[in-house]
Amino acid sequence: MKLQVAMDLLTVEDALELAGKVAEHVDIIELGTPLIKAAGLSAVTAVKNAHPDKIVFADMKTMDAGELEAEIAFKAGADLVSVLGSADDSTIVGAIKAAKAHNKGIVVDLIGVLNKVARAREVRALGAEFVEFHAGLDEQAQPGFDLNGLLQAGEEAKVPFSVAGGVNASTIEAVQQAGADVAVAGSAIYSAADPALAAKELNAAIA
Repeated sequence: MKLQVAMDLLTVEDALELAGKVAEHVDIIELGTPLIKAAGLSAVTAVKNAHPDKIVFADMKTMDAGELEAEIAFKAGADLVSVLGSADDSTIVGAIKAAKAHNKGIVVDLIGVLNKVARAREVRALGAEFVEFHAGLDEQAQPGFDLNGLLQAGEEAKVPFSVAGGVNASTIEAVQQAGADVAVAGSAIYSAADPALAAKELNAAIA
């Protein structure tokens, strides 16, 4: 299982600082949607230039103009780009077309999708690299949120998948046992007193 750090920061400087601290302990560096909206795709280029050996994920959360948005992200240096699972199939297909042209990948994010299992199978059949079973920050803040629902859906779908939303030192083992290909840790790393140590410990838990 790979470890992905989600950098929900707002400046290129902060992203580069965090990436510099944790890169040796993670496989995928994700530039979160707030960062891309605040700083633009130049943030993707900066992080890829600083860490060319890492997989760089641009969390675009594309909902329309799939081919166009994926194209500009790949040109900026992204290796993976996200498209929302609630988007029309044509949007996902367009993004996958751009990915194939650049020999890169599209990740379909199931945030807000009710029937995650069915949609995961559909988008994998369309050509998604993997599918992200994702609970956003707002959903996680709701009373009664439980990561197990995502893990169970991922297991049932039987497609390559990542899990994002509540991944930390206490849940990483369950994520791995569920068969996830990628564990996405955000605040567990970037909000830690020592992000490098937090990333190292998560990596060690996987190993």
